[in-house]
Amino acid sequence: LYQEFLFDFVKREGGWKQFLQYSQREGHSVSFLEKLRNRNHTCVVPICCDVHWTILVRKFVADSWTIFYIDSISQGSDARMKKWHDLFKDDDLFSGTGIKTKIIPQRELECGARVCLHGLCYALSSRNAKEIGQQLQRIPDLAVRSRNLVSRICMDGNWSHQGW
Repeated sequence: LYQEFLFDFVKREGGWKQFLQYSQREGHSVSFLEKLRNRNHTCVVPICCDVHWTILVRKFVADSWTIFYIDSISQGSDARMKKWHDLFKDDDLFSGTGIKTKIIPQRELECGARVCLHGLCYALSSRNAKEIGQQLQRIPDLAVRSRNLVSRICMDGNWSHQGW
């Protein structure tokens, strides 16, 4: 499991374009960057900033790239989305239509677990955002299940489909 996330690398370099230049110059992340062009690959970008987790999910939907922004706290969410959109701005590898998704608001200190669960659903599901939200609302003990999901990701190092 990585100790740093893509977001950390992009932020450290000053933005997506600078990250690409650095990666190409140093020969880092070559396989990852090649896979970003593949329409069958989905990119999940966990973001931790100011002790709050959000997530970007970039996937090919219908006939274009879509970047879902997932945030479990509505206050300040628009500003955070704009900040991450500006940081990852690109007309090539990380291009796409940005969509702020509406998710079930967190009720306890579970933002990281909650956005990971929603990120997994958006990454792996062929359902639309509304259907995903409706399905998740039907699941009892979502906070506990979200934390268990993240615990399994940390132990296994894999994002996996949940049977529930």
